[in-house]
Order: sequence, then C-alpha cells, then structure tokens
Amino acid sequence: MRKSKISLVGLGICGVLGWVTGCGDGTTQTPGSTSGGAGGSAGEAGMAGSGGMGGDAGNIFVGGSGGTGGSGGGGGSGDICAGVACNPDQHCEVQGGVATCVNNTCQWLMCSGTEICETTPGGGAICKDNSCTMDIQCATNQYCNGTVCVNDICAPGATTCIGEVLYECNANGGGQVEQYTCGSTSYFPSMCTNESPGHSICPCEDDWDCPSNTVCEAGECTGTGKAPTCTLPAVPFSQVLPTKEIQWGGTGSGSPANNAVNAPFPVSAQVSMTPLVANLDDDNGDGLINELDFAEIIFMTYCGTDAATNGIVRAIHGGGPNKGKDYFAFAGPAVWHEGDPLNMAYTCANAIGNSTASPAVGDIDGDGVPEIVVPSEILGFFILDNQGNQIMRADNQWLSGGHNGPAISIANLDGKGFAEVVVGKHAFTFDKDMATGKLVLLDKFSGTGVPNGTSTLGPISCVANLVGDSGQEIIAGTTVYTFPTPPAGVTKRADCMAGDPSDFCNGRLTMVWDGQTVNGTVKVPNAQRDGYCAIVDMLGTDQSMAPGPQNPLDGKPEVVLISNGYLAIYNGETGVQQRFINLNAGTNGGAPNVDDFDGDGFPEIGTAFGLRYMMIDLQDPSMNCPAWPTAFNDSMMGNQGNPVRSPGATCTQDADCNAGAVCNKIKAECTCLHNGWMRVTEDDSSRVTSSSVFDFNGDGAAEVIYNDECWFRIYDGTTSQVLFKGNSPSRTRTENPVVADVDNDGNAEIVLCSNNDASTCSVGINHPNGIAVWGDASDTWVSARRMWNQHAYHVTNVLESGAIPVKEPESWKPYNGRQYNTYRSNPRAYGVAPDLRVSAIQVSSPDAACGQLSKKLDITVEIRNDGDERVGPGVVIAFYGEWAGGMPNEALYADNMQTPLTTTLSTNIDPGDSILLTVSYDSANNSPGVLPATVRAVVDDTNVQRECNEDNNELVAPVMPGEVGPDLRVDLGLASDGSCPMPTVLTTVYNDGSAPASNIVVRYYAGDPNAGGTAIHEETIAGPLDPGQSIMLNPQISKFPPGLLVLLYAIVDQANVIAECNDGNNKDEADNKITCGIN
Repeated sequence: MRKSKISLVGLGICGVLGWVTGCGDGTTQTPGSTSGGAGGSAGEAGMAGSGGMGGDAGNIFVGGSGGTGGSGGGGGSGDICAGVACNPDQHCEVQGGVATCVNNTCQWLMCSGTEICETTPGGGAICKDNSCTMDIQCATNQYCNGTVCVNDICAPGATTCIGEVLYECNANGGGQVEQYTCGSTSYFPSMCTNESPGHSICPCEDDWDCPSNTVCEAGECTGTGKAPTCTLPAVPFSQVLPTKEIQWGGTGSGSPANNAVNAPFPVSAQVSMTPLVANLDDDNGDGLINELDFAEIIFMTYCGTDAATNGIVRAIHGGGPNKGKDYFAFAGPAVWHEGDPLNMAYTCANAIGNSTASPAVGDIDGDGVPEIVVPSEILGFFILDNQGNQIMRADNQWLSGGHNGPAISIANLDGKGFAEVVVGKHAFTFDKDMATGKLVLLDKFSGTGVPNGTSTLGPISCVANLVGDSGQEIIAGTTVYTFPTPPAGVTKRADCMAGDPSDFCNGRLTMVWDGQTVNGTVKVPNAQRDGYCAIVDMLGTDQSMAPGPQNPLDGKPEVVLISNGYLAIYNGETGVQQRFINLNAGTNGGAPNVDDFDGDGFPEIGTAFGLRYMMIDLQDPSMNCPAWPTAFNDSMMGNQGNPVRSPGATCTQDADCNAGAVCNKIKAECTCLHNGWMRVTEDDSSRVTSSSVFDFNGDGAAEVIYNDECWFRIYDGTTSQVLFKGNSPSRTRTENPVVADVDNDGNAEIVLCSNNDASTCSVGINHPNGIAVWGDASDTWVSARRMWNQHAYHVTNVLESGAIPVKEPESWKPYNGRQYNTYRSNPRAYGVAPDLRVSAIQVSSPDAACGQLSKKLDITVEIRNDGDERVGPGVVIAFYGEWAGGMPNEALYADNMQTPLTTTLSTNIDPGDSILLTVSYDSANNSPGVLPATVRAVVDDTNVQRECNEDNNELVAPVMPGEVGPDLRVDLGLASDGSCPMPTVLTTVYNDGSAPASNIVVRYYAGDPNAGGTAIHEETIAGPLDPGQSIMLNPQISKFPPGLLVLLYAIVDQANVIAECNDGNNKDEADNKITCGIN
C-alpha cells in the first residue's frame, strides 16, 4: 500500500486519478491482460470404427494458461461446444447433450503463481495478473513483495510499542521497522505508550525528553531518530544579514511621529524592557495553546518620558495572517482586545505597569493557558490572563530600595502543585478561588540576607537546583535560598500553629549559603555582595585551573555573577568562591550571557558596561592565542594594537591546529581556546543592559546581539567583528534583545525594543520606537525555540508550550545527546535544512464534469518537505503554462492585469509532511485565450529558501481531461454543544463528479489538520453517492476534547481510497467554535 498520511495534509498520491506525479525514477509497467490465453481447439472427429472410444470434446479455458487440445471426437461425432462464445468468467460444458456456459471456479481455473483468482459479479471467476515490481502497481491495501502484490501486514504509518521501542509500519504496509527507544534522562518519565490502536508514542514535555534526532511536538516525540540526511554547510553571516520583518510603534521622535501606527492607545509607544515571546492564543483551532500555534510578543510601553510608571502591557502577533498586529493592550481599566476599535479611549495615568521592569509569562496553575506576571508601579505585581484581562493584583510586596525595575521569574520551587513567582529574594505562592476559579495570592516567603540580585536596577534573580535535592534554589546576588519545608500536614501559612518557629510558618526562605559568610569579607566585600547571575557549568574538575581539553567541564553548576565591575564565580553547591576578577570596565555591568561564543566547546561570558561590551574567556591566553587588552572601536580597522592570534587554518581534528587552539569541526577551522575581546559601546545611562547570544548560521560559534543607547549590533562571537549595525535608540535599562522563532517558520528571529523619548544617544534619536523583529530574508538562519519567557531565561525553565515544568531539568546537564549549558541564549541547530518538492499536480475544471475541461482550471499541487527542518509559512508557489508549439511559455495570470498566479503557504510543513494547495485559473487571463498544453508549478520560485536539494522544486503536467470519476466535497455548518459530551456538527457530503462513490469516510478533527489538529471521529457513508447527489449527516463527535474551545474540521476520503478528479476540495471547517464539558 502507498502511504496516505492525510489527504490535504500529507497525502501520498502517486498513481491517483488525474494526478501527474513526481515519484522517483521507477517506470510504471502495464498490467497483464485480465484473462488468460484461449483454450485449446476442439479435437477433430475420430474415424469411424467399431467399439473404439472417441475422445471427449476439448474445453475452452478462459483466464488461465492455454487450454490443452481435446482428444479425438467420440464415435466420429463433432464437438458441440465448438463455436460457443462464453463470458470470460465462464467455460462451455456439454450438459444433457447441450452446449452450456458454466461459471468458472477458482479450483477449476488453477491460476498460476503470479495470478490471483478473482470472482465476478455474475458468479464466475477469472485469473488476473498479480505480478508487480513496484508498490504503485498494487491496490491501496497491498504492497509488492518483489514478485506479486500481497495484503498489507500493517497499516502504513501505524505505530506500536514493543517494550520501550517504538515501531512504525513501513509506508507501503509491508512490515514494521524500529524507530527509536523511548526514555528521558530528565525527570519526565517518557515510556512508550499505546495511545490508541495504531497510534503509539514516546510522550515528552520538551525536546530533552526525546531520543536523539527527534523533537517534542505537542507532547509527542516526532522524527526518525536517525541522523539527518538533508544538510547544508554553514554560510558566512555576512551572506545572511538581517532584514526587518516587523516594526511596531512610531516612525520617529517627537509627536506625532513617536505615536504607534495603527495601534490602540498610540501615545504610549516607548519600550525599554526585555520583550517576551510565547504562545498566547489558539491559532489552529484545536483548543490548545502550544508550539503548534503562532507565538505572540509581549512587552510594555510608556507615555512621555517616564519609563518606570504607567506601563501598558501589550501583545502583538509574531506570525500568522495578523503578523505584527495587536492582540491585546492592557491599560488598567481600559483593555483593548483584537477586533475592538483602535480609537478606544484611555488615559496613560491609569496604566499600572512598571514599564521599565521585566514581566514573565508561563502557565502557573497548569491549566494549559499561560499567565502574564507583570511588575506594578506600586512595589508589587499583577497577573493577566492570556487575553490581557487582569486576574489579580498584589501591591506593596517589597520595599522600594533595591527594587528599581524588578524582573519576574516563574518556577516550581518545591516540585509540586502550582508554580511560584520569584522576585529578587521573595517567593510568592498561589491558589485558586473556589468561587471564581481565578488565581489568588496565597503566601509570601522572603530571604533574610542583604543581597537580592540587583545592581542599581533590578533585582534579577535566578532559580536552579544547585544542591541536587528535590527542589530548586533562588540565587539572589551572593546569597542562595531554598523554599522552606512546611510542618507535617501544613500546605499554607494559615494552617500553621501559633508560635511555630519554622521558616515556612514565619514566611522565611531557608538560606543555603551566603557568599560573604562562606568566603569572608576580603573575598566578598560589601560592594560586590550583590549582582546579576547566571547558572552554568563553567569550570572543570579542578576548579582552580582554567577549563579546557585537559580539564573538561565537571557537569556541576557554578553561580556566575557580574557584581559591580567584577566577575565572580561560586561553587553552586557550597558557595566557595572560585573566581573574583576586576574587569576594569567601570562599575555596574549587565546581566551575563553564557554560551560557546567561539566554537571551542567551552562556555564564555558576555556582559555590557557603560563604555564596553566584553566577552570573557576563562581559558588561559597562550603564545598563539594572546589576550586582547584594547577595546575595539567601530570607527577603526585592523587589530587596533591587539596582538595577532594564530590558531591555525582548516582542520578536521584538534591535532591540525596550533598549540592553544582546537578544531571547530562544524566550521572545519581552528579556533583559539582563549578568544576574549572588548568592544567600545555607548551606555552612559543605566550601564546594566544585557545582551543575547545565538549561533544564527550554525557554524558552531555564537553571534552576540546587543543594543546600546544608539545601535543595534551583531558581533562575531570569536573576533568581535561588527557583522551588522543599525540605528536603534534607547535610554537603556536592563533590557536585552531576545532570539526566538516568532512566526513558526523554522528560522530564528531577533526581537528588540527601542525608545526615542530621551536624548541619550550621541548620534541622534530620530528613529522608530517600539518593537522590531529582524530575520534573515533567505530563511538561512537556523531554527530556534518558539519561546523566551523571562529575563533569566535558560531553556529548561519553560516548555515551548508555555508550561512550567514541575521538576525542572538542570540546564547544564546533557539530555539524550543534547547539551544546553547556556544562559540567556537558545539551543543550537546545526546544518539541517528543508527540501521542498512539488510531488504532484492535478487539474480539473470547476464548471465541467470529471473527465472534461472547460476554459477554467482548478490546479491542485502537493508540496512536500522531504528535508529535516520545518519550513514556512510564507513560501510562494508560482504557476507557468506552455501552449501548443511552445508559444508562449509564460506565467499563468490570476487576472486580466497580468498578476502572476501564485499561492502561499499559510502554515508550516514539518519534515516528512505535505500539503495540498489549490489555485483557480481562467484561460482568458493569458493572451492565447485557451488552456495551455502543460502547466508547471514551482515551489519557492524566487529561491528564497535555502534547501539541501534545489533541483526538485518544480513539476510539469499535461493539461488533459482526466478519467470519469467522482469528485467528493465536504461542507460543515454549525456545530452544536446540545448533545455534549458528544457534540454534533452539520455535515453535507457532495459528489460533484461524473461517477458514483461508495464507502466514503469522513474524518473529523479538533483543529486544522494542516497545522497539527487531532483526529477525533469518523463516519462512513456506504453509498453509492451518485454524481450530483449529496447526503447530510449530523454526527455525534465521539472523542471531543473536554473543556476546550475547538473549531471542528472534516476531511472526506482522507486516506485517498477513492480516485477523484479533484482532491483539493476535500476539507472544510465548521461555522463556529464550541466547548463541551470541563477539562
């Protein structure tokens, strides 16, 4: 059987009625005749004789081997069957002296080994050729075993568990093959699970729970488990420079240019905080909010020049049909929702956010819907739901000192129940109001130490399991706390007995270690007790030595602090200080980034000061790789007084490189172990801005993204070379650009803020304010997570779905071959690429019966992704025609204005999947005025996508009437919740074709099957449904997901069992969304 994953979503259509396919190099063989050779001639009459026995008359064999000639005629008489014409499923016999046509039987026929006996409607039988060399020659429920067609052993694509091993049925149904072994090395128990017949999975929370070469999508590990085959070498970043994809906000400085364009509450457009990326709404209609949807970008804006009050919380769409447009805006009592008038009244003074602080987003209560936690202007915070409606507010939760622009973190500190909110050295717990179902503040716990994770602005604390126990610790400067253990039977402070001395009952976080207490005031002076943190594995087994090939990382966490001009590193478990380095760049310093900047296999640290951005490399300098003591200036060329580094040239192993260098095998170039550098920047205001790090071009060495008071820059992580520089004014606070896949196209984007209300930039501020999204126009940048949920982001702290892990995996540990060990950076992807292919074209006329053509065409194409990386949306498919005689050969036009006929992917296509797209064409739009002789479809016509195979992007098909056949179409009307938990949806199935159809399967989905919707019900129409007929159904949907707002979809003949003349009209969606029951 040929695998048909989903009609309209992943359809295998080689050999289907009306399709011209690109299915490989095999040639289709003409099947043999349905009947065998003619039977033998009747025997001649025997000579007269006495007593001699004449032979019986010869039989005529139909459908088998040639008949054996008869013996001599009996007694001199002739054969009375001679000349009798029987049907192919019959043969002639003499019955009562009369020649009679008798039905063949399979036993009588004795078909050969390459034939099958097939009974006929008349009750007879024939021998039919069953030989084959390819699966395409077999019926849809069979495969070719190399000689003959045999019944499928299993359903193509069906999966099953054998122990912890996941097996999948081959695409042709010919047997099962091992995919991979389930098993997570994190805390989530990923055991092979039989979800339903034919659907078994390795469940997962995120990628780290899945086997190598697979990914976690909506709770299931997907992929082949095999090393990718669709790969490309890294491209120099200079060839893939960023272009702006979204600009939200004003166009310049001064009113009205600094008002947000086409946005609600437009006067508030200045942004001076770290933007967030997370999915807030359900885009595919399945009722779930997860990574299958398009992300939103969440940020705060302020009016005028007051960057710390009256913050309006906003969200805009990162992708989809409303990319870059507003989703909601919360301005206190005035809340704008998508669809409301843009001129809704508001007052800036009524907004309540601390607009320079850092919110966080995540699913606190585990109900599948994220919340947004926002610092308020009155020393506390408030929580919004995913639509921007206020859930709760808690003001006056901390003192003003040390809380000038706090950052929120969301984490499950005790490994159970709801997640907690962390601000500096404070932790807040939550419960749900039984009457309203809304979150309410339950308890507050505070640390007793002096540090709280601040440096003029903040605090920005970290959360990690430093000591290896069952919970997580809060890192606030040089002090580490853990969540207190409650007395037996106590779940909230209100349950405590009066006078209970425990930390829990007194609202105290339990101190794990204090850096000054452990190390003394000489090593930890008061001026360096506080600072901004990152938690990574920075040091080797010998922590006093530089990490490197001879002292590899030990797999244990260190606390990295940028502490008032110093870099301090502490043993995460004990608090013993391992490094205390004066960076000689002035006071303050921004929150650190940690990643492998230079591709040497070891992490480096990035931080920003008032006049410097610096990359700190803990590997020792060497003769070939000396230190660079002078900060590079953008206005000067060359090494600017810094010594030359000589790591070596090309390489395949470390031995190919000079002493003090190693081989970056991805790039095949030697790189120094020590590559520290500094760059002159301009940040005379806060001096505590942060940055982000990401390896955009997949060459093994990260790029640095940093925005100071004037410029948005991208630095080469190894050399500090300025790879890109664009105007982006900012007064600077603690903000940093973030990197995420905001539009779900399989490529990373950069999201950054800007403001032009204060004249801090030396080169002027007359540039756009607000939010900008930058991406690579060629879609060459590697993939990234669709998530960046808080300032102290470190990958494993949040799932791509927005859920907060109950037990967070330690981000510095390896998981199933994946290594994160970064802070304020997203995971890397190397070399994998998509491979788009036009695999089939089908033409039909919407105003003519199947088997006929008019002057109009519906052209349906199947676009496949045979690569190893998801692609789209936004990929363009173009159509061309060639008329008789080759003149003309030109683009098909969509109208009489000669607009080229194209269609665009609106969803992504994951590896191995496909999608059907249909365009309508009128021959009057091209000068010949008649249909072309051939049509040619080209995916990625302008060669925007970088693919591993660029030679299979087009297919040519003749424009010819197809065969007479059915054309099924489904139409969904209103869905009704009146019969919940099994709602109904009005369904009409039409046959617009020219032949009847029977056994028609209608499959229903929760959400768009093109975008990850889930199959939940099937109906079968026995038929026959004749041409021009329709049938109405009102099925009860048997597996409707409870408690979710769902848009139902249906596909008719999903498995493509019925050969139709138009497969592009087999899907529809209901007129409305419905909810059934409580989840």
